[in-house]
Amino acid sequence: MRLLSRHYHNIAYGSHTSPHLNVLKQRVDLDIDFAQQSLKGSTEITLQPLVKDLRQIWLHCRQCTPTSIQAGGITAKYEYEDPYQRLRMPRGATVHQQHMLKEKIEHSLRPQPSPWLSIALPPKLKIQELQLDPVNAQPQKDAPSNLQKEESDAAAIVAETPTISAAVQQHGPQFAPIKLLIEFEVSNFRDGVHWIGCETNDKRYPYMYTNAGPTPGTTSTIFPCVDDSTSRCSWELAIRCPRTLGDAFRRSKTMTSIVESGIKDDVEMADAAEAVPATVPESEYLIDLGGEDAALDLTIVSVGEQVDDVADSEDETRHTVTFSLNDPVTARHVGFAIGPFERVDLSSSRDADEEERLGQSAVKVDGFCLPGRGEELRNTCFPVTRIIDNFAVNYGSFPFSAYQIIFVDDLVHETVAIAGLSFCNSHLLFPEDIIEPLERNTRKIIRTVADQWMGVSVIAKEPVDAWAVAGIAGFMSDLFGRTLFGTNAYRWQQKLAAERVYDLDADRPSLYHQGALLHLDPSIRDFVDLKSALVLFILDRRLVKASGSTGVQRIINRVFLNAKTGALENGELTTAEFQRQCERLSHAKLEPFFNQWVRGAGCPIFDVTQRFNKKKLVVEMTITQRQMERKTKPEFAPNNFMREIKEHVAEVWALEPQPCFTGPMTIRIHEADGTPYEHIVEIKEQITKLDIPYNTKYKRLKRSRRQKDRIAAADSNTGEGGEDSLLYCLGDILDSKEDMDEWQLMDWSKDDEERMGQESYEWIRMDADFEWIGKIYLNLPLYMYVSQLQQDRDVVAQYEAMRCLSLANTHHVSLSILLRTLMDRRYFHGLRAMAAEGLAMLAAHCNPNQEGAERLRSLGQFHLEKAFEEMFCFPGEIMPKPNDWSDRTHFLLQCAIPRAMSRLRDTDGKVPASIRQFFMDKLRFNDNSDNPFSDCHYVATLMSCLADALVVSHREPQPVYTFAFGGDDEPMDTEDPDEPFKRQGIEAIERYRRIDEWETTYHNVYSLTALDCLQKLTKAGLVKDKVKEVLQYTQPANADLVRISAFRCLTETGFTRKASMMRYLLHSIADEPSPFVRNRLMACLGEALGHIALGDEEPLHAVAPPPTDGLVLEQAASGQARQFEALRKTPEGAIAALKIALGDDQVFKLALWYAINSLGTSLDEIAALCDLAGLLYPAIASSRVVMKLPRAYSSCEHRGKGKMVFKQNGPIRTSPNKPLDQEDSQMMRDLGLAYTGPVVPEEPVRRRQSSVEELSLKQVSELARQQQQQQQQQPPPQQPQQSMGPPTTTVEKAPVKIKIGGEKRKASVDPTVQRAGSPKVQKLSNNAGPSSRSPSVASQSRRSPSVPSQRRGSTPAAGAVGKAKKKTKVVKLKFSAAGSARMRDIVSPSPAAAVSNVQSPAPAWPQVNPAQLITPTTALPVQPISPGSYTHGSLLQSPSGGTNLFSPSSGPAISMNLGAFRSYGPTPEIAATTPADDKHEPAAINPAWPTLTTGTPSSLSPSAPTDTTSQSMQPPPVPAARPKVKIKLGVRKPSVDGGSAGSPQ
Repeated sequence: MRLLSRHYHNIAYGSHTSPHLNVLKQRVDLDIDFAQQSLKGSTEITLQPLVKDLRQIWLHCRQCTPTSIQAGGITAKYEYEDPYQRLRMPRGATVHQQHMLKEKIEHSLRPQPSPWLSIALPPKLKIQELQLDPVNAQPQKDAPSNLQKEESDAAAIVAETPTISAAVQQHGPQFAPIKLLIEFEVSNFRDGVHWIGCETNDKRYPYMYTNAGPTPGTTSTIFPCVDDSTSRCSWELAIRCPRTLGDAFRRSKTMTSIVESGIKDDVEMADAAEAVPATVPESEYLIDLGGEDAALDLTIVSVGEQVDDVADSEDETRHTVTFSLNDPVTARHVGFAIGPFERVDLSSSRDADEEERLGQSAVKVDGFCLPGRGEELRNTCFPVTRIIDNFAVNYGSFPFSAYQIIFVDDLVHETVAIAGLSFCNSHLLFPEDIIEPLERNTRKIIRTVADQWMGVSVIAKEPVDAWAVAGIAGFMSDLFGRTLFGTNAYRWQQKLAAERVYDLDADRPSLYHQGALLHLDPSIRDFVDLKSALVLFILDRRLVKASGSTGVQRIINRVFLNAKTGALENGELTTAEFQRQCERLSHAKLEPFFNQWVRGAGCPIFDVTQRFNKKKLVVEMTITQRQMERKTKPEFAPNNFMREIKEHVAEVWALEPQPCFTGPMTIRIHEADGTPYEHIVEIKEQITKLDIPYNTKYKRLKRSRRQKDRIAAADSNTGEGGEDSLLYCLGDILDSKEDMDEWQLMDWSKDDEERMGQESYEWIRMDADFEWIGKIYLNLPLYMYVSQLQQDRDVVAQYEAMRCLSLANTHHVSLSILLRTLMDRRYFHGLRAMAAEGLAMLAAHCNPNQEGAERLRSLGQFHLEKAFEEMFCFPGEIMPKPNDWSDRTHFLLQCAIPRAMSRLRDTDGKVPASIRQFFMDKLRFNDNSDNPFSDCHYVATLMSCLADALVVSHREPQPVYTFAFGGDDEPMDTEDPDEPFKRQGIEAIERYRRIDEWETTYHNVYSLTALDCLQKLTKAGLVKDKVKEVLQYTQPANADLVRISAFRCLTETGFTRKASMMRYLLHSIADEPSPFVRNRLMACLGEALGHIALGDEEPLHAVAPPPTDGLVLEQAASGQARQFEALRKTPEGAIAALKIALGDDQVFKLALWYAINSLGTSLDEIAALCDLAGLLYPAIASSRVVMKLPRAYSSCEHRGKGKMVFKQNGPIRTSPNKPLDQEDSQMMRDLGLAYTGPVVPEEPVRRRQSSVEELSLKQVSELARQQQQQQQQQPPPQQPQQSMGPPTTTVEKAPVKIKIGGEKRKASVDPTVQRAGSPKVQKLSNNAGPSSRSPSVASQSRRSPSVPSQRRGSTPAAGAVGKAKKKTKVVKLKFSAAGSARMRDIVSPSPAAAVSNVQSPAPAWPQVNPAQLITPTTALPVQPISPGSYTHGSLLQSPSGGTNLFSPSSGPAISMNLGAFRSYGPTPEIAATTPADDKHEPAAINPAWPTLTTGTPSSLSPSAPTDTTSQSMQPPPVPAARPKVKIKLGVRKPSVDGGSAGSPQ
C-alpha cells in the first residue's frame, strides 16, 4: 500500500508510534471461544494528542480484523491490510520468489514491527485544548459542561500516571483526550495465542495463553494497540469465557439434537448388543472429556488485579472477569492465560515472624500449574517468596500489587516476565526426589523474578541499552544466589562465567552494539545476559575497593527510586544515564571502564613474569598484554553456523581487539612467613614493569611448623560455606604411613623440600580481588600452586591452582595432591569434581617417553577406582552401597568420578578394559531401594560414560593377509576380542531405553540419554541401521524433548544430508503446532545445514589402511581442493559450498517452499525460512501465470495500488486477436504448450551478398531436395554374399572424367582420413569425421560455405564441385589392350578392403554432374582366398615406392569408392601399426582378371545401394614428371560377362 509505505520512515524502533500523541489508557473486552479457537471483542483506547492538527492515527495490528472503528463516538474511516493476508503467492511461484514474499512482510517483523492500521479522524471531531488551573491543574469552571467533564477525566488519568504526567507537562499546551472504540475479531491464530488440548488428537488438558516474548509484536496480534518498545499506559482487561471445561466444548443444542436423533434411529435399527456403546455422553462434547475433567473450572490468570466477576445474563455457562492494571506498562508486558489451572498459595511458606515484620508490604504470591502438578510447583518455587522479600528490602517495593507465576507447555522461552506475572516452561518443574536440576532451575526462577524490577518496571530506551537492563537483572540474581547457595558457590559461578565469556568473546561486536542484534539468534541474548552481569560484578569489585561502601547494589537502588519518582522519564534506562549514576555515587570517572568493557569488545590476556631481586629485596614483575596475538577462538562449527551466517548477511563486523586494557589490579604475595601482602597496581600500558617491595626478613616456614598447624586445625570444618576454612587445614588427609602405602601416595622429596625452603615467597596471586575478565598466565613452580591450593581460602584461587596442576606434566606428587583434594570433604564440591577430572587428564595425557609413564598412567586409574570404592562401595569390595544422597555433594561426586574415568586411556588409546567393566558393573548392581531420591540422572551418567568408552575403544577390524606358495592370498577377517563386551554394553543401553517406555522417568531422561548414546555409537560405526528406530521417536505422539533429541540424533549422524530426510525435517517444521518444538527444529535445521556446508560428512569410523612395512605412498590433495576446504571454513565459502550441495536439489526446493507457505507458522519463522532460501537460490522477479482458457474476460481495468479488475464482456474468445510472432510461437513450443492460434508467417531469409553466391545457395538447396527424394526411392542395401557372381549391367552411365596429375603424389598425413572406397570404421568422434581431412585435401574441396561438410574422405566429387567453373580442355580417348591393362591397375581393389568387412554409413552430400565423376563400367572379380593368408608385408603402403600388388582374398567384396587414389595408405587402425618405411616387392598381376571394358555409367549417388561383394581398387603407380591429361570416357557397351565395375550387384 502506498499510503503505508509513505509512513515507514516515520516509525523507528524505540520511539513512540506517533510523535504527536500518547496513549493514556486502554480497555480490552474479549470473548473467548475454545471450540473454534478464536476470539472477538472490542478495545477502547484513550489517546492524548500533543498537537492540535492531529488527523491520522497509526496502530499496530496484525492477524486480527477490525470490523468497525469510532473516534469520539463518530464512525471513522480506516485502512488496514493484514500482513498474514499478504502471504498469498501465485500458484506457479517457486522458492526463487522468496524475496517477493519477504518484502511483503519485512515491515511486520520483530523487533520493530510497523503499524498497519491507519485511522483517519473524522472532520467533525475537533481537538479541544485543555484550560487548566495553574494552581491545582484542574479544569476551570467557566468551561462548557461537556468539555469540563472530558477535561476532568483527562486530568484524572494523567494524575494517575506520574511518568506520563511529567512527559505531558513538558510539551506545552495540553489537549482533551480522544477515545477510539475498535471492534475486532480473530478467527485463526498463527501467533500471539497458543491453544493446547483443543484438538481431538491432543490429549492434554485444554487451555490457552498469550505467547509473550521479550520483543514487541505479540500483543498486536490479539487486539489493536500501540505495540512498540517504550509506549506505556494503564490497562483494563475484561475477559468473557466459559466457566468449566465442559461448558467450553459442549455441543450446541442443534448439534446435540441431531446426534441424539441419529443415535435413537441406530438403536432402533441395530441389535441390543450393538446399541450399548452408542450413548449420549460420548457425543456431548466436541473433544474427549471425562466427567471429572469436564467439571474442572476454568481459571483466568491475567496481569493486574481482579476487580469484578459478573455472570453472563444471556448464557449462564459463561462469565466475565475484569482485571485492572494501574501501573503503566508496555503492550508486550500484557498477557493472560485461561485453563483448568491448579492454584498454589506460595505466600504460606513465610514464617509468622516474617509476616509480622513485613506487615502490609508483604506481597501475595500465587503459583498456577496444570492439575496434578501442584507439589512439583511448590517444590520448584519454594524460594520465590524469599526472593521477592529480599529484593523488596534491597531494591524497593515490588512494582505491582501481587505476583503470579504460571507453568505452561510449549513455551518457546524458558521464562517470560510480564507485569506481575511470569510465564515459565513446564520443563522447569521438578519433584522433591529429583535433585540434579535443583540449582540450575532455581537460578532461572530467580532471574524471572528479578525481571519484574528490571525489564518490566524499568526498560531499555534503545536496543543498544539492552545490556544495562540484562546486566542489572543478572547482577540481582547472582547476589541472591550467594544468599541461597553460599559464597563459594557464588564465586565459583562467577569464575566459570568469566572463563565462558573469555572463550566466546572473540570476533564479536561490543556488548553495547549487540543489543541491536538480539533478534538474529538466541545465542546472542544468552551472551549478552552472561557478560553484562559479569561486567557489573567486576565494576562492583572496583567501586567497593575505591569507595569502601558504594557498590553497584546502591546504584541499582537509586535507579529504581528515580523510576518510581518520575526522574527516570517513562522508566527508560540508557547507558549514559546508568554511567552518570555510577560516577555520581562513586565519585570517580568511569569513562575508560565503559569504553573498554561496554563499548569495546574482547578480553585481555596477561603474560606475567617475575623474579626476586635479593639485593634490592623487591619482586621484579613484568605484565604484558597479548590479546592482539590471541589464537584460540570459537570454532566455526554447525552449532553456531546460523549465527555466523546471519551476522555475515547482516554485515555485522567485529571490533578490532583493544591493544591495552587499563585499570587497577591487586597482586597478593604470600611471603615466607605466610603473611599475605596485597599490592594494588595500575595497569596503564601494554607492557607494565613493576618493582614490588618485599617485607619478610625471615626464612620460609619449615614443614614441621606447617604440620603442627594442620594437626591443630579442627576436622569439623566444611568447605561448602567458605567461612570455616582455616589455613593449613586443606588437603592434609591420608598423610600417615599406612594411608600413603595403601593409596600409593608420594610426598615431596628432600631435594624438593630444600628447593622450596630457598624460595622467598609461598606463592603469588594475580588479580586477587577478581576485578578482571580474561586470562592470566603466571609461571610458578608446581609446589607454589600446591601451596595455593591447600592454603588459600578463596575458592577462585583454588580453582586457578587446580587448573594449573591439571595442565602440568604428570608427576607422582601431583597425582597425590589431586587425590587428597578429591577425598577432602572440606573442599567445595565443584573443586573436588575438578580434582577427579584432573586425575584422569594427567593419567591419560602422560608423556609415553617419560620415565615411568606406564606406572603413572596406572596410578591415576588406581586413585580414581580407589576413591570411588572408598566413598560409595562396601569396604574391600567392588559392590556399591545403596545410594544415599541425603547430602547432595555425594550425588554430585558419584556422577563426577565416572565421568572422569571415561577420560582414562591406555597405551593403545582405549579406555582400559577394567574401567569399561566398571561401568557395566555399576549399572548392573546399582541399588536405589533405600534412597528417597531418584537415580535416573545417575544411571544416565553411567550410560553416557559407557557409550563414550565404547566409542573411544572401538577399532575397525583390519584384514590379515597370509602368503603361501601355491595358494590364493586372500585376506582373513580377524576376530575382535572386544566384540562380546560391545554387544553387552549396547544391550545394557537398549534395556534402559525400553524401561523408559514402560516406566517413565523424569523428562524421559533414559530415552534422551539412549538417543545421545545411539548418536555416538552410530558415528563410530558400532551400531548400524538404526534410522527406523530413531524415526519412531520423531512422531508427534512422543514427548517434545524426546522428539527434539531424535531429530538431533538424525542430524548428528548425517542422515539429514539425504534429500528425503531433509524433506521430512522441513515438513515437520511446517506441520508442527507447538511453537517450542518448531523453534528447536529450526535450530536442528541450522545444524544440519552447517554439517553440509562445513563438509564434515566423513564418518568418524573411517577405516584406516592396514599398516605396511614398506614404502607408503600418500596422494596429496590438489591445491584447488585444499583451497576449497580452507575457504569453506569462512562464511563466504560455507555459503558457496551450501549452494553447490543444495542449489540443484529439487526435493529440498519443494520442501523448503512448502515450509515457507505453511499455514501454521508465524511471520518471523516464515522470514527465517525466506532468508535461508535467499542464501541458496537466486531471486527471480518473475512468475509463470497459469490461466484456464477459454475465459470470458475481454477487458481489464487498473484501479491502482496493484489492483487489476478483469471484466466479462462480449463473447468468449478462444484465440488471440492478433497472431503471435515467430519468437513467441517458438517459446510456446519450448514450454510444451499446445497453441493452435494464428502465427505470423516467417519471412524468407535474404542474404545480402553477390548474386553468384545467392544462386549457388539455391542450387545447393535444390540438390539437397533431390537427394532426399532419391534416398526415399532407393531400395535398402543388399546383404553381403559369400561368393561373387558375374556382374550385371544396370543402367547407362555418363562418361567418366579422370584427372591424372603429372607430379608424384604423397600419402595423406592425417591418419584420421580413411581411404576412399576402403571399408570405413564407424565414426566415434568429430575428430574422425570428414571435417578432419588434411589441409592439402581440404584445400581441394572448395565449395560454398553454406554447404554442410558431410562428405567422407577426399573424393573426386569434392574436387569436382570446387572446380566446376574452371574451363578445361576435354580429350576423349579409346583404350587399346595396353591402355585397358593400365586402367585395370588404376581401378584395382585395395587389399585393405578385402581384409575388413565393415560397411561405413552412406554419406549425405548433394549430387553433382555425373559427367564429372569417374565410373568404371567393368566389374573386377577376384579369386577367393582365406583372410588369414594376409601377411604384414601384404598391407598397402604409401605409393612412393612404386606399385604395390596383392593377392585376392576370398572374403566378401566391398563396394568400390571410386576416386580412392586421392587418399593413400591403410585405414587409421592399420596405419598406426605399420612402419612408414617398410618396402614390399611388387606382386604379379593376377591373369584371371578380365580386361577392362566400359559400359553404361551408373550414378554415384550416396543413397544408391552399394554391393558389398565388389572390391576397392589400389592406388596406381604414377609415372614421374608427366603432363596433366584429362581423359573422358564415353559410353561403351557392356563386357562379355555383362558386368560393370563399380555398379551395384
